[in-house]
Amino acid sequence: MTNIDIIKKSIKDLRGYWSMALLASIPLSLLPVSIQYDKNIGMLLLLLFSGAFRAGLSKVTLNIATKQPLKMYLIFDGFTYFKHSLGVFLLSMLFIGLGLICFIIPGILIAIWLSQAFFILVENPSLEPLEIFKKSRELMKGNEIKYLSLFLIFILLSVVLIISNLVLLTLLITPIQYVVFANFYRSIKID
Repeated sequence: MTNIDIIKKSIKDLRGYWSMALLASIPLSLLPVSIQYDKNIGMLLLLLFSGAFRAGLSKVTLNIATKQPLKMYLIFDGFTYFKHSLGVFLLSMLFIGLGLICFIIPGILIAIWLSQAFFILVENPSLEPLEIFKKSRELMKGNEIKYLSLFLIFILLSVVLIISNLVLLTLLITPIQYVVFANFYRSIKID
C-alpha cells in the first residue's frame, strides 16, 4: 500500500468519525498548554498523562481504521494499563533524547523505530515497554523512509497552516494524522 493509498483510505475511514477522532485528540493537544500556566505542574501533567492519552488516541484511531465500534471511554483506555503507557512514553522520550544528544540522525532514527510503540501497546497491553520497542523496531525494518515521508507531509502541512495564520486548523490535522499512522501500522503489520 503506497502512502497516497494510506492517506486516501484514512480520509475515507474518518467519514462519520471526525468528531470522535477530534475529541480523542484534544486531551493530548491541550496537555502542552498546561505548561503555560504553571511550568512545574504543567511538566508533571505532561510527563504523567501523555502516554495514557496517546495510547487512548491510538486505540480510537486504530478502531476507526479497522471499523471497530467506538465508545467514548476508549479515549481513556491508556489509563487501564497506565504503568505500561507511562513506561512506553518515558522510555521512548529517554531513548530519543539520548539519540538526539549523540547526533541528530540517531535520534531521528530511534524516533522512527519506536513510532509504532503505542499501536503495539494498545493491541498488547500486557507487554513490557522494552518488548514493545523491540516489536516496533522489527515492524519498521525497511519502512523507515515510507514512515518519514508520511511524517514530513504532516509537518509541512502544519507549517503551511501556521505561516498562513490558520493555527487552529492544525488541531484538525491530529485526527487524520493518527488515522493515517494507524493505517500505516496496519499495512506494515500485514506485510
